[in-house]
Amino acid sequence: MRENNKKYYEPLEQMMAVRHQYMAKIIKKTFKTSIYEFFHKCKILDIGCGTGEFINNYYELGSICTGIDINNNFKLKNKKNFNLVNSDIFEFLKNNKKRYDIIFMYEFLEHLGTKEKKILLKKLPSILNSNGIIFISTLSKNLISRFFSINIAENLLNLLPKNTHDHNLYLSPSDLQTLLNKNGLSIHNIEGISYNPLIKSFKLSKIDLINYFATIKN
Repeated sequence: MRENNKKYYEPLEQMMAVRHQYMAKIIKKTFKTSIYEFFHKCKILDIGCGTGEFINNYYELGSICTGIDINNNFKLKNKKNFNLVNSDIFEFLKNNKKRYDIIFMYEFLEHLGTKEKKILLKKLPSILNSNGIIFISTLSKNLISRFFSINIAENLLNLLPKNTHDHNLYLSPSDLQTLLNKNGLSIHNIEGISYNPLIKSFKLSKIDLINYFATIKN
């Protein structure tokens, strides 16, 4: 894997624990069960799955997993009930006939243009099972998020390759809700994410001005 790719994926690997923590919190509150029981035999689609390591955690819990990424940086091989596909998401959706219980879109929407976001969010209800859930994380659109994600993370601390992000593509929770409302989806929960660069650790936060999680339901 090239050095720039390693730098890009390192923060995403650091986010795995807080993603799991967030989902466990939502699942316990909503379904009154543990994340381990919940993910047993679930059908999961991970859009922008990166190396495939994150979705592999849920394969190990008994889920049937499909991961999609336009970049072939997969670290795992395909096997029964675990399939990583090197594809553009829109090409994949053209040929997809399956429906899913859970869809992950972690750190993905901020890399799509407005038209692409609209197309994707319009398509999601048709591949989401009844009572399905979409878990996302993305970057909010405001001056504070631009300062920390680009000026600090990319340009000062060199935590990410330069030009990883374009602030114009960021999406505030209210803008996300507007797009979802047009497609019969709604936000069930919003929670912020904070990052400590000294110990390279993410945690849940009441402040959603920079990174935030959202739970979306049909």
